[in-house]
Amino acid sequence: MMPHEPYRQYTAPVQKKRTHRGMPVFLNFMERVTTMPYRTLFLLWAMLLLGFGLAYYTLSTLSPDNGLTDFKGASDMKQFLNSVYFSIITATTVGYGDIVPMGISKILAAGESVLGFFLFAVFVTKLVSFRQEIALHQIHKLTFEDVFYNTREGLFIIRKDFDAIIAEAEETKSLKPHSWENLTIAYREGQTLLNQIPDFYDNDHHLYTIDARREDLLQEAVHRTLHRINQMLDVLSRAGINWASHEKSVHGLRELNEIVETVTPLWRQKSPSMTQEPFEEILVVNEGIRRKVEGAL
Repeated sequence: MMPHEPYRQYTAPVQKKRTHRGMPVFLNFMERVTTMPYRTLFLLWAMLLLGFGLAYYTLSTLSPDNGLTDFKGASDMKQFLNSVYFSIITATTVGYGDIVPMGISKILAAGESVLGFFLFAVFVTKLVSFRQEIALHQIHKLTFEDVFYNTREGLFIIRKDFDAIIAEAEETKSLKPHSWENLTIAYREGQTLLNQIPDFYDNDHHLYTIDARREDLLQEAVHRTLHRINQMLDVLSRAGINWASHEKSVHGLRELNEIVETVTPLWRQKSPSMTQEPFEEILVVNEGIRRKVEGAL
């Protein structure tokens, strides 16, 4: 018996990928062209027109059979201007047909038409893209302006809900079921609004950055809202209302408290303002609310 050969796992031969040396050069050229500024791209297109025009003129002078249509009796200047004219017509893919390439000039004309159309297409694409970026920036800015004012207005409405609860507690020494429900909803709305604040500082894409005046208004709105919550809890306690026994509202208040603790440092980090006092005041008021909740539970 033949001895068994040790088992060898079959490994398929690795096939080397064919590489085309010309492709990386062409792709690199395309990448450089598409990233060129408008002025450089236009100069490159102008150099293309003049370069091919000079080539047509040279061929027409040295080898008329490989140049453009023979202009008998034309001066050298006219021949050169006709060559540049033909180059422009070819690059723009107009092709009137009044001047016809012959021989080798046909190859040059074909190459110029491709390159000229490519450069012109890149130029137009970049121009359209630039306009789209401007429009996108404006839309993004208007959207964030709308969100900013909605945030301030939302915080104002929440404070009005707290004012209604304060008035009811002072008058009746109790809260109706729908008032407890409104309180819970107000806490949830406050969580959503506060979570949006860091989005006003889009420093990565430079699409929208809140200015100092709007930041002051937003800080004031948040501070007033937290101060009103602190005031409301004091009124409820003085009225003998056990607000800590309402699990849903207390749960919403604790989540709101945690969001303020998380958002405020991030807000302070993204803020372009060097003033830290408003953020400290927000954290102090929020800490007072947290202590009251922990003391009541």
